[in-house]
Amino acid sequence: MKWLGFINLNLCAESCLILNSSTTVEMKMHSKLKKVPFGLFLMLLVFHFNPENLSAKSFGNFHPHHQSSLLADAENGRILNNYQSEKTIYPASLVKMMVALITLEEIQKGKIHLNDPIKVSKWASRIGGRQVYLKQGEVFPLSEMMKAMVITSANDVTVAVAEHISGDVNTFIQLMNKKAHLLGMNRTLFHSVHGLPPGRGQQFDRSTANDLLKLSLELLKHPQYLNWASVRLDSFRNGTFQLLNTNHRLMRKYKGMDGMKTGYHRKGGFNLVATAKRNQRRFISIVLGAKSSRLRSKITRTLLDEGFQEYNQVRLDAQISMSPLSIEVDEGQETSLRLKTAHPLNVLLREKERMKVTHQFYLKDRINAPVEEGQKLGELEYRLEGKSLGRIPLIAEFGVKKAGLLTMFANSFFN
Repeated sequence: MKWLGFINLNLCAESCLILNSSTTVEMKMHSKLKKVPFGLFLMLLVFHFNPENLSAKSFGNFHPHHQSSLLADAENGRILNNYQSEKTIYPASLVKMMVALITLEEIQKGKIHLNDPIKVSKWASRIGGRQVYLKQGEVFPLSEMMKAMVITSANDVTVAVAEHISGDVNTFIQLMNKKAHLLGMNRTLFHSVHGLPPGRGQQFDRSTANDLLKLSLELLKHPQYLNWASVRLDSFRNGTFQLLNTNHRLMRKYKGMDGMKTGYHRKGGFNLVATAKRNQRRFISIVLGAKSSRLRSKITRTLLDEGFQEYNQVRLDAQISMSPLSIEVDEGQETSLRLKTAHPLNVLLREKERMKVTHQFYLKDRINAPVEEGQKLGELEYRLEGKSLGRIPLIAEFGVKKAGLLTMFANSFFN
């Protein structure tokens, strides 16, 4: 009522010439004092409810604004943080990571080569969405095609590569699903090579953050992928077409980020599989179904910041050196031999997790000679809170030759 009364009085002052000028000035100043705080309140309200202005200090703040996410150690795949990482989502262009993996494996097998010429089909030239506008009959080397697919997520190029490897897209999709099964991506099903929204009678590609982590870890075994994915700007068709990385803004701003893939369509939202490396520490973050590209980047930064700020690389090899491990040898010139680890295991741990690490040996009680130096005889597994951090081989510290009959008799007599 006071506010309404003030408005009425102010209106009267402006319409009636019975108030002096000083009174009018005073009332106008009073009006500004009343109105400014209300306008400021509205601005703060809008700012507060804009999800892109959320504080990055609490990852939980972002939960309502994306569908699924995780942070993982790229060395062993251990998930360090996650939100609904088993939820089924639409990966969009992230499916091209599987196309890239199969292509790199075919190159590794020697079945195809980066200098192979790829002729563009009529079907490939008609694919929509993000593209480099291939024309039917054009020919480009596979190396150029892979750059365009990985850097700028070109759909027409992806179809051309799939056709080159398998003859047709449907056969290549079968390869994709077979590989997903072999990797244990049990909640993933591919229906396309490019990830575009399905046409009439078709279905969406489906996956989960956990499954995409398995794919990412396998893809990181091929250094050539990051050689492409880390490029922010390149060219195609003899320099006449610019290839701008779909994640160029975040890569430019975030130290150590060198991949991996973005994805977007209206139903799936904004997706990003990212990886960054600093001081021998590499993390993978996966953000799916974010409501905007800015939110996708902000959630990614929050996850990776958590990794670099809270986790340090720890070398796990002290336990066996402090308590030497040996194994009995039958029919050998020596009755036992010592074991050692083939190499240390480097893992990322929080400071408070170091003392919680346990280990378990997997080896036989006895073995028969001969044994070669460096021969694998078992495994050592490190665990944290019941989950494996990784296994490393246990090998013979020295060789043991097979004993002669006299030595074998003497050993059995004294034993």
